[in-house]
Amino acid sequence: MDDSDSLRSEAVDWLVRINAAPHDTAARAGLDAWLASSEANRRAYRSVERVWTLSGNSPSAALSSSHKVVDLSRVRRTRRAWGLAAAGLAACVALWFFPSLKLHFQADHLTGVAELRELTLEDGSVVHLDAASAIAVRYDKGRREVELLAGQAFFKVVSARDRPFVVTAGNVAVTVKGTAFDVGSFRDGVSVAVQSGTVEVLVSGGERNVLSTLLRGERMVVDREGAFARSQVSPEDVASWREHRLVVDGATLGEVVDELGRHHRGVIVVSDRSLADRRITGVFDLRRPLEALQTVARTQHGSVLEISPYLTIVSSSKP
Repeated sequence: MDDSDSLRSEAVDWLVRINAAPHDTAARAGLDAWLASSEANRRAYRSVERVWTLSGNSPSAALSSSHKVVDLSRVRRTRRAWGLAAAGLAACVALWFFPSLKLHFQADHLTGVAELRELTLEDGSVVHLDAASAIAVRYDKGRREVELLAGQAFFKVVSARDRPFVVTAGNVAVTVKGTAFDVGSFRDGVSVAVQSGTVEVLVSGGERNVLSTLLRGERMVVDREGAFARSQVSPEDVASWREHRLVVDGATLGEVVDELGRHHRGVIVVSDRSLADRRITGVFDLRRPLEALQTVARTQHGSVLEISPYLTIVSSSKP
């Protein structure tokens, strides 16, 4: 993460904190001190506050009277000029600010956009977090549990005979004793892929639970209603995002956009469902998400319109 990205991340944290607790005098004093410390901080804050204001929210009033606030008349003119941006800005802010606030309260470990992280848990098990991902860790004497709150995580679990390791995500619980596997939580469901060893996957849905065993090189995708499909995957391609590679075989364009979005600073919106449901196969560089997005769109006769650094729209090309 470069310095400007780091400052924007800090600015988002401050804006979320102030809007969540507008009467917190300590938070206001801390923000004022942070803003006063450098012009770069003030620019970063104005930038993220502008996105917040364009969504239709009022300015946070976090800036004291000595600080410049957004010119609302200019905001309205800009919004009218952007056209398509008007429909997407609310989604931009909802996806950016509110989940961020929730995850900050729930998560023990989380990553930002385009940030990968490796961490070691207290038992020696290793977790790799994908970009824009979060986990909560709950360990006790008889059970080790990690909840995947958002994104994707790859686990290398230290074996403990009487202390199973369980990863939960939505309606899916993955239980292991010692193995390496990936779990992803997406808009339409949850995926589990095994690089080595064996895992048990419990799917809860409707009036019945289903328990399945996955072996090395197997993958399961579970939708929100509990329906699931199994497939084969090359073990070396499991959690390929750790090497900044996105490897997909028959994934929907919407799923590909979701993953690229973890590595792009801004919201990517697919304008129609039929385009989002089209199937994609390929290998893409996560370090260049917009280039990858252009490539994906071209294969489906689509186009990419970058409204601003904060909003990109993918749509079907006109005939």
